[in-house]
Amino acid sequence: MIRFSNDPTEAERQMQAVIFCLVAFAYIDANFSRSEKDFIAGHIRKLVVARLEQHGQTGVGEDVVARLAQHYGEILEHYERDILSHFTESVCGEETSEQFVLLKLKLGCFELFRTFDQEGRAALLQTVDELMHADGVVHPNEQAFRDEVMTLVDREIELDEAEVEPVASGSILFDEVRQLVPRVDDHPFLRSSEWDYASDKDTFALQCQGDLDLVREVMERLDTQRAEGKDKLAGARDFAAFAGGPSFLDGHVYVVPPKPDHELLVIGDLHGCYSCLKAALLQADFFGKLEAHKEDPQKNPPIDLVLLGDYIDRGRFSYAGVLRTAMQLKIHAPEHVHMLRGNHEYYVEIHGRVVAPVRPCEAMDALKPVAADGVFGAYMRLFDALPNSLVFDRTFFVHGGLPREATLAERWQGIHSLNDPAIRFEMLWSDPAKAEVIPHELQKDVARFPFGSKQFQSFLGRIGCRTLVRGHERVIEGFRKIYDEPEGTLLSLFSAGGSTNADLPERSNYREVTPMALTVRFKGGVTQFAPFAIDFARYNDPRYNNFFGTKLAS
Repeated sequence: MIRFSNDPTEAERQMQAVIFCLVAFAYIDANFSRSEKDFIAGHIRKLVVARLEQHGQTGVGEDVVARLAQHYGEILEHYERDILSHFTESVCGEETSEQFVLLKLKLGCFELFRTFDQEGRAALLQTVDELMHADGVVHPNEQAFRDEVMTLVDREIELDEAEVEPVASGSILFDEVRQLVPRVDDHPFLRSSEWDYASDKDTFALQCQGDLDLVREVMERLDTQRAEGKDKLAGARDFAAFAGGPSFLDGHVYVVPPKPDHELLVIGDLHGCYSCLKAALLQADFFGKLEAHKEDPQKNPPIDLVLLGDYIDRGRFSYAGVLRTAMQLKIHAPEHVHMLRGNHEYYVEIHGRVVAPVRPCEAMDALKPVAADGVFGAYMRLFDALPNSLVFDRTFFVHGGLPREATLAERWQGIHSLNDPAIRFEMLWSDPAKAEVIPHELQKDVARFPFGSKQFQSFLGRIGCRTLVRGHERVIEGFRKIYDEPEGTLLSLFSAGGSTNADLPERSNYREVTPMALTVRFKGGVTQFAPFAIDFARYNDPRYNNFFGTKLAS
């Protein structure tokens, strides 16, 4: 039996760690059996009694034991729901949801086992072994999983300290979550484009031509920007070399050196939630601030829009809503709107047909009955052209996260390597983990791989940044500090969601999310991050969103 800490907070963490590991191992054979559930429930009760006795609380009433057992039973149910939610996450190519879930379980057990001392690990492992025998047979997958996790746990894993460079200093401040009220309820720039596609092929063919023209125009703008910024990253040690200079796009990397007073509006994953996009733009008064700066740049600071990708899939308004509007914004203010690529903006051509390796792919599936393959080919080329990252002072924006450690070791030569195709692809997919360093074995097998806090700090040191803002991950609160250390801060932003958001299917787990957007203000050498809640409900109203009113023809 595990020896619990005398510190109540640490003892609670130990209890929850045991419960997670037991639930994780129970799922390895893809069948959380009744006998395994009974074993875990009984073991939780034993742990409760042992913990009370270890802390000198002998002879407590049955009601106390029952109440604590119920509390930990609820935690068990939370972990089970969390594991099941992993089956809804996107996977890539030939990967399966089961492979991704297995990685998440392996990562979770690895992280938790590493927090115990040798005695604690042995006790936890003994409990796991008992669970594996609870249904009368040890499944080969369970044994292999156990052995692999313990091999990783017992190995000394170190990051090459020679690669970790000091992160550039910089003052940053964080505001509490704000509730912003739009200055105006609607804007003609948005209103005029709020119409959905027809369901017959002939009408759709006419309607989509306008959107294909937008695709062409956006790509032309990007080509022009790339030609002007070509090879500017070559030879620069880090992004500090461009301080005070003009903005540029080199390959797939935007560099936006801030003016003395400069604001960004940052929007994370939208996934077809047009109401969230419209709300964020109007709540932040993007159009008003943009126009004021154009009219009098001396009195009004510039504002830029940074979109972190994943415009499509999941929600109802992918191509016709979110992506169409993003493209129009890029054309309207090309120097102030920065569209980044997400992992869902990934189509490939196989045997003459364009397919979406990222599954599920609701946006493509919805248009397949009416769209010719050439439509998807145009979007494929657009997605390939979208930049991957943006740097603003010492803040780095990207959809996912870091490249694999092995890829960095093999391909990194300097900040211009951010344009390397393998590095760009991996940065669309990765997620942060709790561990300091993630071993190669947990990074190599799936597209959506984890990275650790020390690896994150090392990467920031390579590029001379202090903060990384990313999307990609469904964080329930919409905005979360993942790592917050002197060596670097990692922020996750998710802008799709809403419990009653009609942009999303009723059963979508994105409805669990409180969608957030973020303003970033650079002034006087200080960068201030201010998240705000997206008022999606206002723009589910047909008075302010024509997608919910009479559908307009193009």
